[in-house]
Amino acid sequence: MKVLLANAPTRIPVEGSNGGRELFYVKAGSRWPFSIDKAPSEAARYVPFPFSMAYLAALLEKASIPVDVIDAVALNMPEDEFLARAAKSAPTLIVMEATTPTIEADLALAGRLKAATGATIALTGAHTTVFPKETLQTTQAVDWILTGEYEMNALAAIQAAADGGPDLETRLAAVRGLVRALPATDGGERVLVEGLPGEPIRNLDELPFPARHLFPTPEAPSMWPYWDGFCQRRPAVQMHASRGCPFKCTFCLWISVIYSQGPYRVFSAKRIVDEMEEIVKRYQAREIYFDDDIFTVKEDHVVALSEEILKRGLKIAWSVMGDAMAVTEKSIDAMARAGCIGMKFGVESADPEVLKKLRKPVKIDKVRKVVDWCASRGIKTHATITFGLEADTPETMQRTLDFCCSLPVDSIQFSTTTPFPGTEHYRNAKGAGLIDDSDWSKFDGARSSVLKYASMSTEYVESFAMRAPSVWLRSRLKDPAWLKRQTKYFARVARDQGLPGVVRRAERGTRLLFNLAR
Repeated sequence: MKVLLANAPTRIPVEGSNGGRELFYVKAGSRWPFSIDKAPSEAARYVPFPFSMAYLAALLEKASIPVDVIDAVALNMPEDEFLARAAKSAPTLIVMEATTPTIEADLALAGRLKAATGATIALTGAHTTVFPKETLQTTQAVDWILTGEYEMNALAAIQAAADGGPDLETRLAAVRGLVRALPATDGGERVLVEGLPGEPIRNLDELPFPARHLFPTPEAPSMWPYWDGFCQRRPAVQMHASRGCPFKCTFCLWISVIYSQGPYRVFSAKRIVDEMEEIVKRYQAREIYFDDDIFTVKEDHVVALSEEILKRGLKIAWSVMGDAMAVTEKSIDAMARAGCIGMKFGVESADPEVLKKLRKPVKIDKVRKVVDWCASRGIKTHATITFGLEADTPETMQRTLDFCCSLPVDSIQFSTTTPFPGTEHYRNAKGAGLIDDSDWSKFDGARSSVLKYASMSTEYVESFAMRAPSVWLRSRLKDPAWLKRQTKYFARVARDQGLPGVVRRAERGTRLLFNLAR
């Protein structure tokens, strides 16, 4: 038994660009699948680390099961090269993550992989977790669906398949979270076998460190390709300190589908700092980015982790995906003292009724306090905003944009809402007849809206989201205190990333300022 873990490419030429531009899809590792408009030879400005695959790779190594890795997204690899590399690997089983906007391309690629390798093919990810049977009925190429939080269940299924034996079917049927298609007999339809639902991993410390030494390929391991543009130093190695979220926002795909609204769980402070030390020593990290669902929700955990970093004298800059809901000034102070230099957090809207509909318990006054707490301690801030939410109108979106223009956050991300299958947001819209889900490729929040509105068109939402960055940046350029902070942050980038890093930031800022595409 040999397992290939594949983060497969989806790259679609942009119409009218004569091959000069493509939509490059961010896949494994991202809680929000979307596309990036770029030149084919250009590296993507955002490449998340595929954590679930890396944890599974480590588990397989520990179980002495041969494992290969191809992260074609991180490598900017064309599909033909990916297929040739997969065929050369000669795997028995291929595990590949699919996403909603790329599902048709993923299924087509699965067919080509099957033809090239003859391997059993397993799909993972939120879309196939919501539609496991529908996916298996759509294609003959896919054999397994590994649903939800799949690492431990995948290991159990792979060990059973590797061991074989007359009771193999019984043992596979006992694996939680596994949906299988048995071969059709006499020309009939394949029989689908669904195990019990998966369960969350209760003790995260049972997971080994992700097998970073195999990514993006075992032949050329490197953390350099994995990059979040919010980070200020490079290489910025991504890791986790927790999983899940205690809040139940209606739009959150990962919490709703992958974790099935399960409990919030944390790695122990000792386990986290052990991994941080390995990352610094083995991968020469200059920054660590905690790409958690929500890093800052438990004050005692944040403080304990910060104190453990200080106690060991670990000198490394770090940043987090945090929140503006539950975070306290005590947590922010502890983080800053322990080396934190950046925090992202979601705001989504500044309208109380829209937030209430989302069940997102963020208070606008608290958002301002969090930005001030961070700014006074040298922590760069980044807020995320979503337009076209369930209760949005032209007036509520304008209210949100006005708020953003008055908020001294250091950077900001605007998107259009994407009600992904499996979320309450999707079910509400579907039940009310307000969603067009006839084309999954349109479920790309970086590019299009799929909702219908009583008071505005989808085109209005898309154009509003497109012009918002320029409006926001022009307002920030009038704030001397904000400009002074950006000078300091640019100095960090110049010191650690050199001229190329500064040029990338300047180009991005120019595109935002003049409302240019990409």
